[in-house]
Amino acid sequence: MSDASADCPNADATLRFGGSPDRMKVGVSRYAPAKGSGRPLTVDLLRKSLAEAGIVARMDEEHAAEVVRLLLSGKDASHIVVARGVRPHNAQDAWLELACAVEWPVLPGQVIGKLHPAVPAQEGQDVAGNIVPPTEADEPRVLAVGPGIAQDRDGVLTAQVAGLVRVSELRIELAPLVLVSADKLQATATLYHRDALNAELTPEGVVVALAAQGISCGIQLDRIVVALAQARDTHKPVLNVLLAQGQAPVHGENGRLELLCGNHGCTEPLEENARIDYRERGMFPVAEVGNTIARLHPPTKGVPGRDIYGIVVVARDGTPLRVVAGKNVEVLEGGTSFSAKIAGVVQASKGALDVSELLSVPGDVDYGTGNIELSQGSLRLGGTVRTGFTVKVPGQVLVEGMVESARVIAGGDVIVRGGIFMSGDEAAYVEAGGNVTAAFTHNAMIQAGGDVTVTMSMVGSKSNKGSRVTCAGCLRVTDPKGRIMGGTVVSGRGIEVFDAGSDRGMATILALSHETPEISALIKELRELKALKDRAMFVVGEGDGTMALSRLRNERRAEAEDLLSRRDSIDSRIKQIQRRLAEMAQEHLERVASARIIVRGTTYQGVAIKMGGRSLYVERPLERCVFSWDVQNKEIVTGSI
Repeated sequence: MSDASADCPNADATLRFGGSPDRMKVGVSRYAPAKGSGRPLTVDLLRKSLAEAGIVARMDEEHAAEVVRLLLSGKDASHIVVARGVRPHNAQDAWLELACAVEWPVLPGQVIGKLHPAVPAQEGQDVAGNIVPPTEADEPRVLAVGPGIAQDRDGVLTAQVAGLVRVSELRIELAPLVLVSADKLQATATLYHRDALNAELTPEGVVVALAAQGISCGIQLDRIVVALAQARDTHKPVLNVLLAQGQAPVHGENGRLELLCGNHGCTEPLEENARIDYRERGMFPVAEVGNTIARLHPPTKGVPGRDIYGIVVVARDGTPLRVVAGKNVEVLEGGTSFSAKIAGVVQASKGALDVSELLSVPGDVDYGTGNIELSQGSLRLGGTVRTGFTVKVPGQVLVEGMVESARVIAGGDVIVRGGIFMSGDEAAYVEAGGNVTAAFTHNAMIQAGGDVTVTMSMVGSKSNKGSRVTCAGCLRVTDPKGRIMGGTVVSGRGIEVFDAGSDRGMATILALSHETPEISALIKELRELKALKDRAMFVVGEGDGTMALSRLRNERRAEAEDLLSRRDSIDSRIKQIQRRLAEMAQEHLERVASARIIVRGTTYQGVAIKMGGRSLYVERPLERCVFSWDVQNKEIVTGSI
């Protein structure tokens, strides 16, 4: 390192240095005092000697002074380190120094702990300036801080809302104590008897926690006090305590038409706990001349509500119902009352009110009568519609007996005082523009534009063939022990029954859909019009078609001229149908949000619930269930009655 010449009479003090094996420490291993007029040992001379020896590490000034003192006094100084290298450091993971108990909730403003940040790996440097790598080069683990937690410059974490601290390998989170419902009308929480700092949780503390989340209205202080007392007495948390309750808006009721000669007016969708005594409902509304048959009730105004944040929740006003007075109906009292001009059957559907003539047949529809088809009016049949026969009327059909494997087609209601008993033949069905009512059904094919009401039971075949009941309105089995077993039942506005399926797992489908005769007819017409449009394009092409007509033979020219004359009207009608189908699809989405499938008894294994394009298959018996559609999450939700 440094060594003065021994032969020089005037020589500076000289030093020799020795280092540790890892080259991280250096000290004076040998010392020769100055000679003659040479420079004596000083701290500056020691610093210069280190530099000349190739030592770049910073000299320890205090240790250097001690070395000079010892050497000048003739003592050994080899044990003193005069310069040190910088040792490498491995990465250090972030870690949380907790200041609270994680099993209890932390309140707004309380300190959770201190977050010590991750330290990356650092290279070292020996005394000669050589790089010394760390022994491990892994990246340190970083702890992220979740919402609801504030972090200051020193790493101190403070809760901004009430919650339970959850620490994982990569994240520090605060699970909110207060849960707010999607409509912002309720706030609930699990209440504990202590907080995370081991202090007693008080009602005032809970109110402060609510205020930290902006909740100020509808505070349920009595419930909070009772729940906290229960938690203190039992030393157990109290679940789902209602902390705040907003005021829900009361939406206005839509205008409605009340039939005064039989309860067959339009009904609202099924409510979860709705109960109606259907034994008291009129079965066949008939009016005499001059009778007041219906009254139009105006819509009501909505009453706004207020959520738990104090924000006004707007209420919808009811929409008016537009009723068109049809044939044989007189409008009274400025359009709010209607009377019959003739004796007949009252029919209310699709915003129109009619009184139809009534045909009465005392016996069966069989070989004695042949098929019955009317161009107007309704039918009252004293017997049974026998297998293979057809009844088709534009109004209502009342059957005092049964409907066997026959066809019954009505523009209005179909009322069967007996049952509908079919063999599953696809040629046999009941189709009604209005409601269908029967004592029971067996292997029935039914399509109704309104409601379907069955008194006792609906039984379908095991194969589901020929066992399908579809209605645009509500479907109900009204007997206290009524059952739907087998087949497929499709409703546009809700289904209500006591038992669904059987203990033997018979396949049964309950569905909410917007299948209606009107939709089926529109889709059929749309297909036919598109086929005509394609034919017109093939025969006459685009433009005015003059050139195409001139090239056609006489036997084909008549068809081409007809297609050409109808082309614009075909396009217009196609657009009109497409708009109407889109409107009906939107109406269905609005209805399905409030529609329910209610099974007041048992839903057995083998039952499939379908709505919104999703399916739910029951794998074990369920008691007293309500199935509904969650619009936000687009899934079927199961609740209890």
